[in-house]
Amino acid sequence: MGWMMNLMPPPPLTALRLWDDRALARSGPQNMAADEFLLGEAARAGAAVLRVYRWDRPTLSLGYFLAEADARAALRPGEAMVRRWTGGGLVHHEGALTWSVAVPPQEAFFQVRPVESYVRLHEALARCLMASGIAGIRVVPPTLSAPIGGICEEAPAPGDLLRHDRKIAGAGQRRTRLGLLHQGVIFLPEAELPADFPRRLAAVLAGKISDFGPPALPSWDASRYEDPAWLARR
Repeated sequence: MGWMMNLMPPPPLTALRLWDDRALARSGPQNMAADEFLLGEAARAGAAVLRVYRWDRPTLSLGYFLAEADARAALRPGEAMVRRWTGGGLVHHEGALTWSVAVPPQEAFFQVRPVESYVRLHEALARCLMASGIAGIRVVPPTLSAPIGGICEEAPAPGDLLRHDRKIAGAGQRRTRLGLLHQGVIFLPEAELPADFPRRLAAVLAGKISDFGPPALPSWDASRYEDPAWLARR
């Protein structure tokens, strides 16, 4: 049995800017650099940013604290690999939609404890999915022990989402002086979700929504995530 959420709690965030970045699929390093850029941008503007995005090729991402050797053992033929700035397990980004939220220190939600922030963001995601016609979702109880490493899709963690006992959503987080970065993945074919899913998700995350327009020429630097030394740091 799962722990079910209050169906009508207030949204976690007071306001956020939405960046639907699905039109241009990016490489692993570019996606990780873009999310890191958004954390700085959120801190500068004092407003959270939600980004929904795709990958330009099958990619395995590994959490910041995982060993490269473990990732290589799970690597599929033809799959690229990138180390995330956030924690969490191994994620195969093929046929799974990815989203991130950058929350600045000025936002009250930044003060929420890590486990609670994880659960509350996934509660909002669950409400969005259920309103989009995805039934049978429950939240993994926050009292459950967290797995160490492993394939994310196969190892439910506290606050993750299950559907008929199969994990369908997980995430990793990182906190710095610039704010909170939450990188989430939804293990459902994008075709099962409505075309306006990013805006639906924004609506359950925040009370006020505006559009975010990134620089015409990306101002983020992906070199760190392309560096073999970054990949091999564990």
